[in-house]
Amino acid sequence: MERPVKVLVVDDERDILDTLDYSLQLRGFEVVTAADGLEALEMAKLNPPDVMILDVMLPGCNGYEVSRLLKEWMDANPQRRFAILLLTARKVDTPEREKFIATWSRADACLYKPFEMDELLARIEELTAPVA
Repeated sequence: MERPVKVLVVDDERDILDTLDYSLQLRGFEVVTAADGLEALEMAKLNPPDVMILDVMLPGCNGYEVSRLLKEWMDANPQRRFAILLLTARKVDTPEREKFIATWSRADACLYKPFEMDELLARIEELTAPVA
């Protein structure tokens, strides 16, 4: 039997965290949650998920920083790699700025709030698909 995809959801808004936790579990995902950036860093390093859904605006350490720190950690621990999907309500003002932020944070994808669950599921599927 195939194991479920493990998703670490990180958001400081309890209602978003609970909704994503419930919705993803209903669809067969194994879900763990964190409410701030520092907790997310620790959890991801101790027990790496298959994909992290990471809010940008977090207390302690923002999502961009968490993503960058984890990607640097993964460079040193290649057997523990996972995908990072940034989740944000903050649209950037120019395509150049968006490209800079994506490059600096090293996130694998970005999804803007509000979003449809089908859109999130499609992104998770893309990010966890086996590489041919």
